[in-house]
Amino acid sequence: MKIAILSFYSGLVSRGVETFVHELTQALQKKVNLKVYQADTIPQKPKPKTPNLFTYLYLDNHSLKIKSFTQKILKQLQSNPPDILLPLNNGWMTFLSKRFCSKHKTKLVLAGFSGIGWDDKVNLWLKPDAFVACTRSQANWAKTINPQANITAINIGVNPDKFKPQGKKYSHGLKSPVVLAIAGPEPYKRIKLAIKAVSQLNNASLLVVGSQPQKILKLGQNLLGSRFKNISVNYQDLDSVYRSVDIFTLPSESHEAYGITILEALATNLPVVVNHDPIRQELVGQAGILVDPSNLDQYAKALKTALTKPPHLKPRQQALKFSWEKIAHQHFKLWQSLIN
Repeated sequence: MKIAILSFYSGLVSRGVETFVHELTQALQKKVNLKVYQADTIPQKPKPKTPNLFTYLYLDNHSLKIKSFTQKILKQLQSNPPDILLPLNNGWMTFLSKRFCSKHKTKLVLAGFSGIGWDDKVNLWLKPDAFVACTRSQANWAKTINPQANITAINIGVNPDKFKPQGKKYSHGLKSPVVLAIAGPEPYKRIKLAIKAVSQLNNASLLVVGSQPQKILKLGQNLLGSRFKNISVNYQDLDSVYRSVDIFTLPSESHEAYGITILEALATNLPVVVNHDPIRQELVGQAGILVDPSNLDQYAKALKTALTKPPHLKPRQQALKFSWEKIAHQHFKLWQSLIN
């Protein structure tokens, strides 16, 4: 079985999609002929902070760079097409991959990493051979967009051998107890809410991993002072960061597709405080605290409770349900069903 994964940003950034690609490749490289195609550089011009007509039509700079990349790779694949094509960056990559598959015997598999919104609506309208939803909640939504689509729910996994309580700890220099948040600069991550909530806790510090806008950094410095720090670390070192803190939080809006960092925190046996919505409920179960982060008083109270590390939560036990061994096998069985 020959699998081609198109992942523009793999090797360039370490987010949920790129982590998925890395772990899936590691888990299945001995079972299938799997190759990942990735770009050499990230487009210099930043993505628009808010969606506009150009982004909806995939005419922004990043989308056009992805278009050129996809055209180049698909041209290389023409002489020996894969059995399964898995493009992960939407827009032009999806359109061009659909056209490629229609000309060959290649099966098109799309994944709902963008979450409930425009990109995955387009993906579903294109009628791929299979659409992989990250959660049951997203699968139910997908059925309302295209009831005829072949939709299956497969969670993103976590590597419990890497993300575990035992091991090296990152030296961040913050005073304990420390609340951890890991997020990019996207507004829907709502890191400002984490800053404001932690500021209501007199003795807690906040460690934010990932690039943030200047206004977020300024807010953290103004409200928390020496109790705030923003860092960037390589994915290889991320497990040591989880071990160096007391709890994890992610106040993202409900339309975020997943939140792999939640599972990584759970696997490290950290109590988590996340947004109360169906997707986070599916990931966290009874192992964390679900709250409306926009209610700062309730959010701060939930963080304070999590810092006591209630014994009934059992975070790592929940994370083990999402091991990559199990998740990778589900993808393998899906691919087999498409080509047999």
